[in-house]
Amino acid sequence: MGFFSSKKAKKQKTYAEIYIDSLTGLFGEPHAIHVADAEGGGSQVSVLFWHDLPEEGFMTAVTYGLSERNHPDWKNGKCELILTLNTKDKDWGIAMAVFANSFGGKKSFTYSSVFTTDIPLSKESEMCGFFVFAPAILEPKNAVLQMPGYKIFLKGMYPIYECEVTVLNEIGLENFWHHDNFDMYNVNRKQIGR
Repeated sequence: MGFFSSKKAKKQKTYAEIYIDSLTGLFGEPHAIHVADAEGGGSQVSVLFWHDLPEEGFMTAVTYGLSERNHPDWKNGKCELILTLNTKDKDWGIAMAVFANSFGGKKSFTYSSVFTTDIPLSKESEMCGFFVFAPAILEPKNAVLQMPGYKIFLKGMYPIYECEVTVLNEIGLENFWHHDNFDMYNVNRKQIGR
């Protein structure tokens, strides 16, 4: 048959397809995908939504597009963001994608990083930002996705009130995380004071 074969070449999957296949293996098929506009002509950041995950009434959202950017601190892999809340409001996931879009390549999204805005992220809460920590619903081994040539680390995003940013910095991530008022899934939890 020589150089050419009568068999069709197997189509190689894109990075996005490989990534979505990995997430589908963890969570099932996404229920919705929202594509955010890219700033300055860069790669788009999308957010995938799963309803009633990990249980009824909850929503889990995961970004894609942040890992297409580069950051000098990302030596062992790149990152994407995951959010799980007791809500049905997609504005939380869209806000997460906006932060990924705005700060991708500029910030490393390390644990305890904080991202805020001047307005609430959703109509159902006064919270105006997120802080970064380990994903709430994933075992550590499932929070690392192998891509061709690199790894993607899923980083958890947790809503925060504006007044809590100073508190988080003062008492540290561990004390904040274990505070009696901290409920990682509740979008209307009590504020954490000093």
